[in-house]
Parts: sequence; C-alpha cells; structure tokens
Amino acid sequence: MISLNSTTSDGAPSLISINITNWLSSFAAIVPFVIIPLYARAYLGATLFQASIIIGTLFGVTSVSSVIMGSLSDELGRRKPFLIVSMLGSAIIFLVIPLLGSSLHLILLMAVFGFISAGFVPCIMGMVSEISSKTEKGRNLGLLNSTTSLGWAIGSFLSGLIADLFNFTMSFYLGSFLAVLTVVLTIFFLKETKADVGKDRDFKKALIALKKRFSFSTSGEGAYLKENGLNWFYVSAFLRYSAYWGSFALLTIFFASLVSTTWVGILLLINMGLQGLLMTPVGKLSDERLGRKPIILFGLFGTTVVLSLYALSYSLYLLIIAQTLNAFVFACIYTGGSAFVSDISPKGKHNEAMGYLNSSITLGAVTGTIIAGFIAEMFGLRNMFFILAVLPVIGAIVVLLKVNETILITETLKD
Repeated sequence: MISLNSTTSDGAPSLISINITNWLSSFAAIVPFVIIPLYARAYLGATLFQASIIIGTLFGVTSVSSVIMGSLSDELGRRKPFLIVSMLGSAIIFLVIPLLGSSLHLILLMAVFGFISAGFVPCIMGMVSEISSKTEKGRNLGLLNSTTSLGWAIGSFLSGLIADLFNFTMSFYLGSFLAVLTVVLTIFFLKETKADVGKDRDFKKALIALKKRFSFSTSGEGAYLKENGLNWFYVSAFLRYSAYWGSFALLTIFFASLVSTTWVGILLLINMGLQGLLMTPVGKLSDERLGRKPIILFGLFGTTVVLSLYALSYSLYLLIIAQTLNAFVFACIYTGGSAFVSDISPKGKHNEAMGYLNSSITLGAVTGTIIAGFIAEMFGLRNMFFILAVLPVIGAIVVLLKVNETILITETLKD
C-alpha cells in the first residue's frame, strides 16, 4: 500500500502524493469559480462586459504573479510554502465573496485572488518536472493535468447542483472548506522536492537574485527561450487562450440561457471529466508516437471548431457534442504544450518556464475576456464565439512557421 507521503528512491515526493494534492486543489478552486459570472449577474447586477472583466481581472493579475511566484520558488528552492499560501488565501477569499455588495468590489477581490493563488500552478507543475525523466514528462504531466480535469469535473457538477438545490453561497462555502483540506494535505503529507538542495533559503537574498533573473531575456540565462521556438509557442498559447478563456468567461451564462443550472454543471462535467480521462493517453501519445507539435496543432485547430459549434448550438445535444470535442482539444493543447515547455526548460528553471507558460495563458485570458465582453455586448454571444474562433487559427500558423519539434532531443524514439 502506498501512503500519501510516499517518496521516490531519492527522497522526492511521489506522483501519487502530488496528484492527490493537485486533484483536491482543483476541486476546491472550480466549485466557486464556475458560478462567479452567474453570481455576478444574478446578485450584483453585472452586465456581460462587467462579468467578463471580473474574470479577466483574475487572469490578468495571475499572469504577472505566476512568473514571479514560480521564479521566487526556484530561487528559494521551496514549493510547499507557495502551495500552502495559495490555497489558504483562496479559502479566505471564497468566504468573502458572498459579503460583497457590488461588481466593483468583486473585481477588486479577484485581483487579490489572482495574486495569492498564482503560485500553485507553476509550483505543482515544477514538482512533476523535477521528478520526471525526459521520456516520462509528457505522461507524468498528462497525469497531473488529468487530476486537474477530474477535480474540475466533479467540482463543476457539484457547483451547479448546489446552486440549484440551495444557493450560490453554499458553493463558495464548499470551495473554502475544500481549500482548507488541501492546505492540511500539503502540510502533513506532501514532501518537498529536491530543488531545495544547494539553494539559498534566505528570503532577502532570494529577492535580490530574483531581481537579476526576472526578465524575458532571450540571451544569457534566458537563452533557452529561443530553443525550438519556445518564445513563439508562448505567443501561440496567448492567442489560443485569448479565445478559449474569453469565451469561457461567459460560457456558463450562455449555457444558462439554454438549460438549467444543474445542466450547466453537467455540461462542464462532460468536458472536464473526459479531459481527465484523455490527458494521460494524449501525453503518452506525444511522448511515443506523434511528438509535441502535431498534438499542439490539433489543439489549436480544434479550438476553432469547438467555438464554432457553440455559436451554432440551439439544443442540449449539440452542446454535448461541442463539450465532448472540447475535452480532447484541451487535452492536446495543454498536455502537448506543457511537455514541450518541460522538454526545453533547463534544470533549475522548470518553474520559471512553466510560469511563462501560465502567464501566456492568463495574459491571453485577460485580453480575451475584455474582447469577449465587448463583442458580446455589441453583437451578442453567438457572434462572440465566431469572432474569437479566428485567434487559434493564427496561433496554429505561428506554430507551423516558427516552432520546431522537441521529441527528437528527448531520444524517446530511439527505442
């Protein structure tokens, strides 16, 4: 029997302990998140544009903070403190949301939320990268993404169900309780990675080192950013997630115009549950068969198809088809992209590179939410989906022209 605090032979945390922690954190975060736009519309009187700004603010602050937190984690050689602070802060914020009286208050709170929670994703992904060999990164990151999606799936369903049976406030309370459980699990059962070996743990000195290191330079320590077109992949990720998260910010509102809140949760469950099942096989496919680039391209072109299906949907059945396809598309772009970044990032810079990816995603998200909110107010939700569908195609062209395959340097195919 494997305990939650089991380690690998060299004392690093095991995949099982990392993934259980990640699953619970994802469960905790998604329960409140998916209903925030609906809550803002129903209780705070937010317009479509204001609802998109609320989500965009969260993404915008996270886009900056995730690189800072990821890099600071590298300098300190510590992951667990960032995981703990992220989830403890989230628990408090979820309790505060029902006390707010206006959309402006919620926007300001989302800015705080974005800063506090930004350290979790790059640090948990950095943990997996540090304990994985090059030929296992795609599979192991796929497994991590699977647990994220499964947490999102269960949380989305429960969030919609609770909102229908009780009220939105109960969903916020549940998210806070689960976030506290994640903190307890992290403190007592998750081992620190070996990144702390030989690292200076003095916070002041780490900040000085961070100041010297923190720049998007493509020379010196940042030279790896040009390898295989990594910097251009960040551009394509920005474009894709501008479209994806821009539409997602208002997606629950669109779903709620066609089906009940419970069905909104079920539709999210279909998508995210399938993501969880597909992440690991897709990661293995990128490791052993297709490589990173074809997987990424399918994710980009597939996003355009999914957004077009949303725009054409007038029935539950077509929404189910779109959500099913979206699961495979998301598994491709997220797992293939994470493995691509992990292939290139040098030792000691895993969190920094993942932080840049997370920042590209969230910076795209804040840009997309602003664009989506404006388009939705001016032209309606369906036209919003059609217009945003153009952005992933541009991202795919960037990948085709500027990004090179990395699977050749992992030597996976030599077997």
